[in-house]
Amino acid sequence: MWFDQLAIPADAPHVDEADAFINYLMKPEVAAKNTNYVFFANGNKASQKFIQKSILGDQSIYPDDATLKKLFTVFPYDPKTQRVATRTWTKIVTGQ
Repeated sequence: MWFDQLAIPADAPHVDEADAFINYLMKPEVAAKNTNYVFFANGNKASQKFIQKSILGDQSIYPDDATLKKLFTVFPYDPKTQRVATRTWTKIVTGQ
């Protein structure tokens, strides 16, 4: 499972337009169209009445409650561990 997000940079020149675009994407009908096209769940519960039944019933897209109870979040590493992981990955990628 992963999460997508929409963010507006602090120095964005057109914040009002960005807000309007995000609001548009979050309309239930629009969010459902996106889900129906890309087969990814969205975070707008009100959109579910517009989502294809085959998608809503697909537990790989919308897991049932029993599956959701088994899921967990991976927390970020502390800075020291992150440095070790980054250095190790760099060695793997560069072959050194």
